[in-house]
Amino acid sequence: MDSSESVIIKRKEKVLGFLKAKANWIVYVLLAFVVFIASFIRTRNLYGLTDITTGTWTLGPDLDPFLFLRYVKTIILDGGLPAIDMMRSVPLGSPTAGDFLLHPYLIAFFHKFIGLFSGGASVTYSAVIYPVFMFALTVIAFFFLTKELFVKNLGNKRSSIIALISVFFLSTIPVFIPRTVAGIPEKESAAFFFMFATFY
Repeated sequence: MDSSESVIIKRKEKVLGFLKAKANWIVYVLLAFVVFIASFIRTRNLYGLTDITTGTWTLGPDLDPFLFLRYVKTIILDGGLPAIDMMRSVPLGSPTAGDFLLHPYLIAFFHKFIGLFSGGASVTYSAVIYPVFMFALTVIAFFFLTKELFVKNLGNKRSSIIALISVFFLSTIPVFIPRTVAGIPEKESAAFFFMFATFY
């Protein structure tokens, strides 16, 4: 064996040793990359979510998000929702305690969270970005759930690989995108996160 082959073998052993020592670190870097890809896919429609008449943000073409946005604005302005929503089921109104209670509060808390980093963000912008943020958390929760399901039988390394492949498919599967895309703050974006976190 000549010196060039021994150098190559030593380098190969060095790289493999580094990868084995830093395996967990590399897995989390790849997970962060998958979260980035999931967020990138879900924000490709942001250019179309501006109101051309006012230049401000608007929601996507769905009805429920506008109800949630109205509830969020009420929570932020008044500190909570009234017992009866007089704009629904006119003239008697509709009780707010039975429906949609958690979701508008989550968006309101998210708006306050965004306000820590960007003081000028509107409530509508927070509602636009909220499903993307919740799906990013969903990807992380699904990664840990999948890893936990396989770690006992396959070990840490193989279960991490399976979890990374699983979250990649979850992030790119077309059926999940319409309910977790920017501008559609529907209940599903939070429900997926809570479901996987509960299973975990």
